[in-house]
Amino acid sequence: MTGSAQRRANGVLALIAAVSLLLIAVSLFVSSNREETKYAADTPEGVVQLYLKAIIEGKHDKAANYFATGSECDASDIDRAYVSDTLRVNLVSSEIDGNSAYVKIEANLDSGMLFEDGYSESHTYRLAREKANWRLTGIPWPLWDCGDINK
Repeated sequence: MTGSAQRRANGVLALIAAVSLLLIAVSLFVSSNREETKYAADTPEGVVQLYLKAIIEGKHDKAANYFATGSECDASDIDRAYVSDTLRVNLVSSEIDGNSAYVKIEANLDSGMLFEDGYSESHTYRLAREKANWRLTGIPWPLWDCGDINK
């Protein structure tokens, strides 16, 4: 390859890299500035949203208020859970079946590294209606166990 052909090839490569970086920056800007959808607090989706928001904000006692009566889980279990500060959650689906509900979410976690993809996890929350309120049953993510460690 001659010197001028090499310079042209390098110029084209530099242009492609610059355009790619610009597209990544625009994509990050758009995704970080999307408005959050707010679900009503008296819906299963709203309860899951409020639970996760309380955990992200470090309000573990508030998050524990969304557990069903008699749950083995409490705020100290949430204290042991890890939630990335780059967490983004999207609602995938929800279904109400009488006094039970299922809310499926996708948790997207950024790797924190430039040019490295993050990863996604799917989780399904089970809820039960207690009087007029929906409450989380089982061991809801980001928890993996409850009541197993002496408190």
